[in-house]
Parts: sequence; structure tokens; C-alpha cells
Amino acid sequence: MHARRMICLIGYLLFLSATAHGASLGSGKVDPCTTLILVRHAEKRNETDTTTLTAAGYERADRLARLLSNTQLDAIYTTPFIRMQLTAAPTAAAKQLPIQDYQPHKMDEVERMVQQHTGKVILVIGHGNTLPSIINQFCGTTLPNLEGYNDLFILTIADLKQATNVYLRLFY
Repeated sequence: MHARRMICLIGYLLFLSATAHGASLGSGKVDPCTTLILVRHAEKRNETDTTTLTAAGYERADRLARLLSNTQLDAIYTTPFIRMQLTAAPTAAAKQLPIQDYQPHKMDEVERMVQQHTGKVILVIGHGNTLPSIINQFCGTTLPNLEGYNDLFILTIADLKQATNVYLRLFY
């Protein structure tokens, strides 16, 4: 069952990547959408701002890189905490992309990030209390704070100003 779910997820990510880059489907061209893949940082050692990951956290970071290995990524963003950067590091290394910082509580900065990468696929590593805020802002939802570390959201943004965007919640 786990392998089947992974195959479905990878297929969906590939579809999103193709449509985000304006690929043709049937006889019409799809308007470019920006796709955000949002993940909470992996398991952390403690509650301090300078904490690193646990062994399970490093394993989860590697699992994320494997999961996204066949997905086109154009940018990787994390908040400036070490645990975020460590979560993103295996994916960044595999994709040969730099890890860029963002401030999750500044929605205008998140919107600029989306505008800068219009039609692209962006991996965003965030916090359990900030990722739902980003999704809620773009989708008009009321998703609560995240408790676990295994959530992966795929958010497709067609319009920054209308709540017509959609997200898919998966677990990895």
C-alpha cells in the first residue's frame, strides 16, 4: 500500500510540475500556476532556536529528497533556522539548488516569492504554526497548526488575490 501511495504522489507531482510550466493538455494550453510543496521541518532535538535534527529527523529529510527526486524543483526556501536548513539540505544537494531564506510571518514576502517564481515549482520548509497560515492565506481555509512532522502539502496558486487556489495534503 505504501508503494502504491508513493507512485500516486510522484505521478501527481509530475503532473503539477508539467502544468505549472505551461505544458499543453489536449488542445488547450494550461495557464501557468505556481506550485508550492510545503513541508514542516523534520523532527528536532529540542525547543531551542539553534537545535538540530534527531536521527529520525535526518532520516525524514533524506526521505523527502528521495520522494522529490523525480520532481522538477525551481527553488527551495526555508526560514533561517538550522533545523529548516537541515531538512532541506538533502533535497538541495540532489537538485543542486541553493537554500534561500524567507520570513513566514510576512505574507507580502511570501507573495513576492510566489510572483518571482510564477509558473515554477517551489519547495518551502516551514514551521507547524506558519505553513497553515500560508495555506489559509492563499486558499481561504482555516487549517489548524500542524502537530506532526509527516505532512506534505501541494498548493497550486493560480491567483494571489482570489481564494480559488487548491491544496492537497499528503503524509510522507
